[in-house]
Parts: sequence; C-alpha cells; structure tokens
Amino acid sequence: MDQLITLRTLPVSALMQKNFQVIKGSCTVAEALQIMKKSNESGLVVEPRNEDDCYGIVTEKDILEKVIDPGEDIHRDPWNTPVFQIMSKPVISINPGLRVKYALRLMKRTNVRRLTVMEGNKVIGVLNMTDVLHAVEELPVHDNNIAL
Repeated sequence: MDQLITLRTLPVSALMQKNFQVIKGSCTVAEALQIMKKSNESGLVVEPRNEDDCYGIVTEKDILEKVIDPGEDIHRDPWNTPVFQIMSKPVISINPGLRVKYALRLMKRTNVRRLTVMEGNKVIGVLNMTDVLHAVEELPVHDNNIAL
C-alpha cells in the first residue's frame, strides 16, 4: 500500500510519455491513423497553426465517433478529412510538477483520458490513464493472504 501512496504523490513528469507524436492539423485522418499504428499510440498531439492558436489532440475515439460512425446524416472519409475537423481542442494541460492523484482527479472531472504536460507554451509530455495503470502493474505484488 505504501508503494501505491508513493505512486499517487509522484509528479506527473515521472510517468508521462516524453516520446509522443505530433501532427499538423492539415494532415488527413488516414495519415493520423498510420502514425498511430507505427508509433503504437492511441492519440496524437496536434500542433497549433500559428502563435495565436492552441494545441489539440486527436484520438482513436475521435476517429471512431466522428469519421467511422459519426451518425446517420454525417459522411466523412479518412482520406479527405483533415485532423483539425475532428480533433479535441483546446486540450487540458497540466504542469509537470502536478501530483499524479490530482491529474487523475482532473481527468475524471473533465471526462478525458489524457492530459498534455506543458512547460511554458510547449508540450513536453503526455499523461494518460494507461500510463498510470502500467505504473501500478509494475508495483511489487503485496498479498496479506499468502501463507509462508
């Protein structure tokens, strides 16, 4: 239990993905899917178009809900739909020093699965729920019911 408490109080910089993929909003959804496949990621950071713009994010969920099955009267195809039409924007960003437990609470309150980690105006990492779950999986097994 102590390891779990320690994990919850770590700064998000300890668990965030530092090697994340960035894509231009003008790229097509098909191109985004190819990048996701090659990098084995479920979401991509979308760079701002200019200095007055903000970052976005495109996820597998965005693609499934807004392109693959967007509804009865909406027709989009991944080869002609630019990412900026379906991405989530603005992203919810956090500071690298924020504790993991507060990042998880923010994800829950805002109903998102990933947060961008920003230093100034630059994305330096991405934290998603899976990153936290993988960290929990790495904790040593602790079972009070094991007889020695």
